[in-house]
Amino acid sequence: MATIHIDDSNPFPNFPIEPDNRRESFADFCKREAAGLKLESDEMYQENREQEELNALQKRRSERKCALLYNNLDLILRHRDEIIATPRYANIDVQYAIKGGGLYVGRLSAVRHFNFAGTLVSIGLKLSSLLEIWDNEQFKVECKCGDTAVIRSFSGSPLSGGSQATAVCPKCKREIHVKNRRFGGYCSLMHIGHDRDIEKVVKSIIAKWTLAEVAYEKNAAEGKDAKWRKAGRELHDDGEPCNLETMINELKLKEFQLASR
Repeated sequence: MATIHIDDSNPFPNFPIEPDNRRESFADFCKREAAGLKLESDEMYQENREQEELNALQKRRSERKCALLYNNLDLILRHRDEIIATPRYANIDVQYAIKGGGLYVGRLSAVRHFNFAGTLVSIGLKLSSLLEIWDNEQFKVECKCGDTAVIRSFSGSPLSGGSQATAVCPKCKREIHVKNRRFGGYCSLMHIGHDRDIEKVVKSIIAKWTLAEVAYEKNAAEGKDAKWRKAGRELHDDGEPCNLETMINELKLKEFQLASR
């Protein structure tokens, strides 16, 4: 049987009693942080700073694209049907083109970010969906010049249902302020359009992966390097995407060519 010997010749040290042995308060911690306490490594700081610079650049880029879109709004609306029928144009991201939000719901983002296996994927509102949203009477306003303006921003409250919005006329470029339209009408149409875009992107990826698996299985059955060529090698995308600047340039050239005939 084992024998346990207790040596009490060196007792535990006496800990200071309160308040000397108290834990650091949050206020004291904040003071130490303000005095230079480092909470992140130099590498983390560098990464965060570079990300802030990228975000600032992206914000300026979105503002430029937004101004470009509304400066050419008449051109875009004239070619509405062509844009919707042309995937290169229809799938252009325009999440910067319309803004909304309200009390208790915050800002309604027209882009969602996903993390799939460490890969960041952003899906924004597509140009085709924006054009379809503008087809709804909720987003239309009659302008004094006789043309129809479209809503570009809105805010309100889901409790009272009240709202205020700003519309832009494609013809005279006048801004029109709109009140007392149902706030939920704006939000629901925005959500429906964006959710449809997310579904379209996901289904496109699934369909292309299915084709890649079929191609891989066919190659494997034929003995074509199945050991080294997996299904991922057969996955293909839609090719080079089109941007807003390219689309506007192509539409202007098309109109110029038609006018020159």
